[in-house]
Amino acid sequence: MSDSGTSNALSTLTESGLQLSRRRLIGTAALAVLAAPALRKGASAQAMGGGMGGMMGMEPGLLKPATMNAGAFTRPLAIPPQLSGEERAGVLHYALRMGAGISELVAGTRTPTWGYNGALLGPALRVPRGRAVRIAVTNNLDQSTTTHWHGAHVPGSMDGGPQSLILPGQTFDYRFTLDPSLARRSGTTLVRRRARGRMPMPGWPGYCSSITEWTLASVCRAPGGVDDIPVIVQDRRMAADGRLLYMTSMMDLMGMKGDRFLVNGREQPYAAVPAQRVRLRLLNGSNARFYNFALSDGRAFHAIATDAGLLERPVEMRRLVLAPGERAEIVVDLSRDQGKTLVLRSDSGAVIPALNGAPMHSDGWDRNGFDLLQLRIVAPIAAKTVLPARMAEHVALRSDAPVRRHTLQGMRMMGGGGPGMMGMGGGVERGAPPDSGPGGMSLGIGGARLFSIDGQFMDMAVINQRVRLGSTEVWEVRNDAMMAHPFHCHGTSLRLLSRNGGAVPEWEQGWKDTVLVHINETVRMAARFTQPADDAHPFMYHCHILEHEGNGMMGQFTVA
Repeated sequence: MSDSGTSNALSTLTESGLQLSRRRLIGTAALAVLAAPALRKGASAQAMGGGMGGMMGMEPGLLKPATMNAGAFTRPLAIPPQLSGEERAGVLHYALRMGAGISELVAGTRTPTWGYNGALLGPALRVPRGRAVRIAVTNNLDQSTTTHWHGAHVPGSMDGGPQSLILPGQTFDYRFTLDPSLARRSGTTLVRRRARGRMPMPGWPGYCSSITEWTLASVCRAPGGVDDIPVIVQDRRMAADGRLLYMTSMMDLMGMKGDRFLVNGREQPYAAVPAQRVRLRLLNGSNARFYNFALSDGRAFHAIATDAGLLERPVEMRRLVLAPGERAEIVVDLSRDQGKTLVLRSDSGAVIPALNGAPMHSDGWDRNGFDLLQLRIVAPIAAKTVLPARMAEHVALRSDAPVRRHTLQGMRMMGGGGPGMMGMGGGVERGAPPDSGPGGMSLGIGGARLFSIDGQFMDMAVINQRVRLGSTEVWEVRNDAMMAHPFHCHGTSLRLLSRNGGAVPEWEQGWKDTVLVHINETVRMAARFTQPADDAHPFMYHCHILEHEGNGMMGQFTVA
């Protein structure tokens, strides 16, 4: 059996699932040893599946054909509150408090969760470019954590990496000014919680917020819930009593997926939207699941923005795939639909299985489709809304800049340069009990050497790359693994130059910070590094499947 670019043959068996062989049984046994702490709590018979099916992640509850849950679209979509900051001596001040609470993710069920300024998710921060801001983040949890400004151009000391821990009861003041020269391309930034040394779980317990800077006024006149709507999509797994379940199957290490689909923290809600052009700000907040966004009647919509800002012109589409951490903004024309309903869904079966090299990597929801959000179309709030023919001007980055090459690799079952089975080294972090998540939820496994970039596993003591401040580079990322990986880079934005030497799809020609790299694909992208990051506070580059980045698939780089 060919390894196809991964130095350890067992990684191919772990990812491909082609046949049940002796080597695969060894790999499964290794997973069982590693996963034992995570499976101690909340692993019901149904969640485990029993026998080899459960060991290989084939839970009956996740393999059933996808159907709409009973009672869907009975609750309104929750719109995150907006914080515009309080001006003091020329500085805009914001306050975020991380804490625990109870949320009703599923109607009639109480679930312990974590959130910013509330029980779940967090507010949207409106941060103008060119203004000095100060964001006080207080940790009211019983464990250390950080807050990372995913997509923002800020110095490494303000980026919220794993070196910047906020201890329980402490407050960290993030201070930065967003570059005013980027105002025409700024978009929606994801605010994430990161736990050092353990699985990074900003979404599973409930953490997720956003920073938004601009509104396309000619398209959307009422940002924040009328015709400009944040759509944060997450999947979750829940126990019968409402507790969130995490790492209940050994194969969850390949990427944690759930069978409950939440939009802004509620299962399959509805939104009343005006009969005109409506802007949806899509954010894939899941740990590992990919979505193929579409509308239930198959109609076209226009993509207007990627992760980090506006496209040069609207792009007509009918399907749009987003990997974990990716954002996109679309405009849907509802001007002739007053009194009707429409559903935003994921037509997963059409494309998602092809992103995985093994059947075991796709569950029943991936192989079918499911509904996410119902749009109830009411009277318009404007006589006419216009979609501009041109929205931004993008300055090309040098395609002949120095090239830095990276290779994404799959699970490596033995070795990896460290002591112990699977090269685990220290394995699970000792700083917090494994079941100290909300409501006693398992926090899973972190710090194990399972997934790698360039044959290296994440090591807090190692700087993997050094970049010159002010330089432009081409990063060439090759995926040698048996599943697609979303590649995320901190501290800058990326412009895609090519996919496997060919053209970049028009909707991906805007500014990105998270890029889906398919199996056996090489993506070339250019970036300019304008923010400093020293050895004490380096930037990260990593896979955005959270179980992968938490178990080795991450590197560190300085900019100086």
